[in-house]
Amino acid sequence: MNVLFEIAGLACAGLIIVREFTWKLKKKPFNCELCMAFWMGVLYFHSVEGVLYSFVAAIGATILNRYV
Repeated sequence: MNVLFEIAGLACAGLIIVREFTWKLKKKPFNCELCMAFWMGVLYFHSVEGVLYSFVAAIGATILNRYV
């Protein structure tokens, strides 16, 4: 249950960072919500399972961006 909150938090944080700082983030790995949430998740979890959690966070950020 705790991991779900961490994944949701990373998805929301990635989305907020990209929406607010898009004009500063011109580099490719950080200019879309999917990439930002993925790399934030990799840096946060830093394990083999963390890569899978990062994928889920990235997809969650994309869904939040499109439908919310």
